Amino acid sequence: MLALGIRYLTKYAVATNLAQQKPEWPPHPARVFMAMAAAHFETGADPHERSALEWLESAPAPSMYASDADERTTVRTYVPVNDVHRGIVQRPRQDRAFPRSRPHDDHVFLIWQNAPPEDIRQKLDDVCRKVTRIGHSMSAVQMWVVPPGKEPEPNLLPGGEEPRTSLRVPSRGTMRSLEAAFNGPAIEEYDRLSDALSTARGAQKRRLEAELKEKYPDGRPKSRRPQIVQWQTYGRPASSVHNLAAERGPFDDTFIVLRKEDGPALGLESTLQLTAALRNAAMKARGTGAAPPEWLSGHDPSGRPSTRVHVAFFPLPYVGYEHSDGHIMGLGIAIPREFAASPELRTVLGPLFFNDQHEEREIELWRKGTWRWLLRREDRERPPLTLQRPNWTRASRVWASVTPVVLHHYPKKREGDIERIVSEAFVSALLPEPQIIDVRSVSLVPGAGHALAVPQYAGGGEHLCRYQTHVLVRFARPVIGPVLVGRGRFRGYGLFKPVSDEELDTWTK
Repeated sequence: MLALGIRYLTKYAVATNLAQQKPEWPPHPARVFMAMAAAHFETGADPHERSALEWLESAPAPSMYASDADERTTVRTYVPVNDVHRGIVQRPRQDRAFPRSRPHDDHVFLIWQNAPPEDIRQKLDDVCRKVTRIGHSMSAVQMWVVPPGKEPEPNLLPGGEEPRTSLRVPSRGTMRSLEAAFNGPAIEEYDRLSDALSTARGAQKRRLEAELKEKYPDGRPKSRRPQIVQWQTYGRPASSVHNLAAERGPFDDTFIVLRKEDGPALGLESTLQLTAALRNAAMKARGTGAAPPEWLSGHDPSGRPSTRVHVAFFPLPYVGYEHSDGHIMGLGIAIPREFAASPELRTVLGPLFFNDQHEEREIELWRKGTWRWLLRREDRERPPLTLQRPNWTRASRVWASVTPVVLHHYPKKREGDIERIVSEAFVSALLPEPQIIDVRSVSLVPGAGHALAVPQYAGGGEHLCRYQTHVLVRFARPVIGPVLVGRGRFRGYGLFKPVSDEELDTWTK
């Protein structure tokens, strides 16, 4: 085993998660590697150190130990910028932000299960001792190789049971990429020629000027910002999720994510319009030949509503954050777990996403005279959190409704009857019965709004119950989503979001 220890000497970490413009915590393994590479290059680039770093970049993504951290007030500094205007040099002040966080424990450890040869371990320790910062220069650190047998128990694992974040990690070739980005040989040659030119005379000066102009017509070469393209999802170990095995609902957690490419902004009040349009597109994708299967249509061969779990269509709204407004950023298609690995899935839904030449196509949805949307299957490396599956599926004991739950029948005017019907709705949806049910008219999730802000669900006939409410539930064991409950759950009503303890504390204040 190999473990690298990091101690934040100022008790603060100053680094920016560029994807979210927020403090980066825990430090991405790639950021730690870049700090080690910088220390190596700045202190003579010993070839044995490089071999050790190349061993490290080729190793699998490490486990980590890192505490939670509090986001602190962003430090802003002002940098003067020269601006020549009408012969006058002006110096407007341009502000720069340095997001920072304060970890509960100022120690972080990166842990690899495969131990390197002793000479590699020693050279990695030599590099670690030269590292003075990770991230901004205000983020001063001490770094070392942990003695064998002293490695801590990790609390973040690659692909853990409760995914919460994606971190950049090094991969084979990262050292070459960093070296190319730094552009050191070109910069050194330019400086050598410039120094020689400053003392040259006559023909030698003209020759050096021509060589500089030919090789570097744009002046001194520049270093580029390093680009790390390898990402790894990290989550908590199974034992840390309340030491309880998570239970799964009827849907596979790798649901299909479609992002909106074009179209007007629509809120949760348009849920049924959007999901109905997507369902129609999926039903028609194969053409007019074979009838769609029961697991897609939701109807048995006789045309009656199916009693089996079938595909659900639901919105992916921007909710859960301080300034969330509930606008829908995409749509999800939840597949019953029993069909998730079936070859029939590609046969039936493939034409929705690909044309006859196997090229990916856009999906067009519209409501006549009102709106038109273009959707595309989400395949970006770093999509917004709203369009990331763990935002809707991660194992949690606490879940809160984002779209209202539609009850199966009207409650009586006696205390606890709504909670009883909601409990039955969870069991009917093949989910565990909640321990605690908190019925509320306004969703706990920021941006989701009032239950009556979403039009009453009209599916299934005009005489069926239309009573809808928001709900917060707590289970005895963690549950893995997606969680969809109540009437209309196959059309996006009764959609729940997992809630962490930190979010619960913040949202209930």
